[in-house]
Amino acid sequence: MRPIIILTIVGILSATLLAVVEDLTREPIAVAKEQMKRKAIEQIFPFTFDSLNTVTTEQTTFYEAYNQDNTLEGIAVETSTEEGYSGLIEILLGVSPEQKILGYKVLYHRETPGLGDKIDKPKFKEQFKGRTLENTNWTVKKDGGDIDELTAATISSKAVANAVVKGLEYINEQYPKSSVE
Repeated sequence: MRPIIILTIVGILSATLLAVVEDLTREPIAVAKEQMKRKAIEQIFPFTFDSLNTVTTEQTTFYEAYNQDNTLEGIAVETSTEEGYSGLIEILLGVSPEQKILGYKVLYHRETPGLGDKIDKPKFKEQFKGRTLENTNWTVKKDGGDIDELTAATISSKAVANAVVKGLEYINEQYPKSSVE
């Protein structure tokens, strides 16, 4: 009977300690995530911005970047796809008010090192700049499209193109072109 009592006490103490540690670290972790997201937004925009407004919808989160004159300079959107070779790929896509791609930052992926992980390399990312939903065939060149696929990582390339299109569609839905031109 005594071992059961000791195990019960140890279990209760462990659970209490875990709950306290989780409670103490929840806020610092949330702050660190927001700082990381802010840095990612700063990396995708080729300009400095004065303020950032966050707009959350049922589908995603948008970040509106304004200059000191309170003029909208760019919009970033969180987007993702499950179509990566290793599943989920999350990106932060940045566009101009005219909905031309300024850049993207990969926030999460588990693609194959040395192959699919090149989706976050400048050489691959550069091809997306200036593109819009309308001026691009979003399939890979192998399938007759405009997107250069990574050697031995066509699935990852297609997945990023898919996530970019999804982000552009979110932006087009939230910020119809007639209101931003």
